[in-house]
Amino acid sequence: MTHEAIIFSALLGISFLIGTVAARSVRNVADYYVAGARMPWYLLTGTFVASNVSAGLFLGATNMTGRNGYAMWCAYVPTSIGFVLAIAVIGVLVRRLAVHHEIYDFADILATRYASRGGAIRALSALLLPLVYIPLLAAQFIALTTIAATMFDLPYPTLLAGIVLLVVGYTLLGGMLGVVWSDGFQFLVLLFGLVLAVPIGMAALGDGDPDQGWARIAALPLTRFQWTTPDWPGHLVLGQLVWLFAVPVQPHLVTRFLTARDERTILIALPVCLTASLLIYASTVPVGLLGWLTRPDLGPGEYFYIELARRHLGSWLGPFALAGICAAALSTCSTVLIVTSQSFSRELCEHWLLRDADEAQALRLARLGVLIVGVVAFAIAYLNVLGIFWLVVLSASLLASVYFVPFMAGFLSPAASAGGALAAMLAGGAAAVLVFVVNETLGSRYFGSELFAGLAASALAMWLGSRRSPATAVEREVLSRLWEP
Repeated sequence: MTHEAIIFSALLGISFLIGTVAARSVRNVADYYVAGARMPWYLLTGTFVASNVSAGLFLGATNMTGRNGYAMWCAYVPTSIGFVLAIAVIGVLVRRLAVHHEIYDFADILATRYASRGGAIRALSALLLPLVYIPLLAAQFIALTTIAATMFDLPYPTLLAGIVLLVVGYTLLGGMLGVVWSDGFQFLVLLFGLVLAVPIGMAALGDGDPDQGWARIAALPLTRFQWTTPDWPGHLVLGQLVWLFAVPVQPHLVTRFLTARDERTILIALPVCLTASLLIYASTVPVGLLGWLTRPDLGPGEYFYIELARRHLGSWLGPFALAGICAAALSTCSTVLIVTSQSFSRELCEHWLLRDADEAQALRLARLGVLIVGVVAFAIAYLNVLGIFWLVVLSASLLASVYFVPFMAGFLSPAASAGGALAAMLAGGAAAVLVFVVNETLGSRYFGSELFAGLAASALAMWLGSRRSPATAVEREVLSRLWEP
């Protein structure tokens, strides 16, 4: 067995072991859904960064930077602003909400804020969340299988089935507690793999001299150092604003704050999360350019990062660099899996099929939800539609279109009502899907991106819905308690 296969297998094995060990500490639904709400700042940092840094960054984004250079910063800048909104605003307010109310998942947050129609809000979220989030999960499964295919002489369906089985297994066993623990381990692996790939890759590019490697990058045409390129025009640059609106309302990030010990823990983690994330994002630009310089003839289905790791980073660092991708994909897989299944299993199973479920039955239903979502994501990954990068972007656009307006308005405006939130979620999602289908079918650029159509429709629907069905006294009281000193 090669070094790559050994390290890859060890990463999967350790993650599964962590999930198994965590399962022994899962005594109730609070442990399973929010890790007991007792995580310190360093575990919060690890799980936040690891669950946000996906295989799309390692594979898709490095391919894009290889072809378009520093233009990819147009995606990273709005992402960084989104981080600040997510942690410093949404994170703190979500944690405050959980102090006063029993909140276990993303749907609970919206249902608690819009209490007058909480059941309808929760049911709609349980329906929409899998539709807009499972594509992201499928993208991570595709990435993991793509990497595994370079190490094992096995067919794609077999590798995909084995990886999905392992990821679903350790997530199903350990729940959010296992996810947070395994994220801490996977964060260290991905940080090591990506950040160390830059100086060592530079040395390899410069025949042992990093300065020569940088010189080769500096000698690239000026088009590689501009905000737009022929393959990355202005409408795609504007489209990357999706991350500013998607990051603060991504359920797998928002629910992380429910695991924090207290509000102060979140604020301590903020600068650490920003620093680590920007370091990782910054690394993708030179890695992509390094890959392009070594393999300018890269074909479809190939990735600069994998080529760089296998050809230039040595027999041990190369496998660790590839393990970084695996760690990023694993952390995103497990966290999206648990968050998507939470809303689904709690609404369908606990509130419809088994309304009087006790603690043990609720845990079994939660694990059943993980299994069902994993099977659906496996089917999408098996068909392998769109590709990793665009599956991730489409998922982010839909999330922003459906949730950004009701979420932000719910925390910032006392006029936001449950009727407006329901209308905003439906209108935003429908508009984004419609514009996406039209643009893909006709090759057009209506609204620049489906994101802007979705946000506009959502904002208009929120305003009209809130005027027609004003916020109740209970809803206003929920908001006012969040802003109490």
